[in-house]
Amino acid sequence: MAEKPGLQTERTLLSWERSSLGLLVGGALMVIRHHGPPISGGPWLAASAGLLAVAVLVLGYRRSRRIRPGAVEVPALEVRVLGYGTAAFAAAAAVALALSG
Repeated sequence: MAEKPGLQTERTLLSWERSSLGLLVGGALMVIRHHGPPISGGPWLAASAGLLAVAVLVLGYRRSRRIRPGAVEVPALEVRVLGYGTAAFAAAAAVALALSG
């Protein structure tokens, strides 16, 4: 069965949106804690996760607009921003969790 034109763009955008949603959930978990002491710097971590999620959405929309059928372009900037941003958020969350309990 032949694919409809434009599905590659839609799948790409959906994957960036899922990444953004995951970052938002990670940030929310830094603020919402039902047991133990509050996480030190939780609101700051949540805000940074929110900003990173918005950046991922913007980069995802930018990336989906640049995709053309038959053209292969490596998303170097987008992958670096998402990768390094997620790694920095994870490291900061791990430090905050270690310091709070």
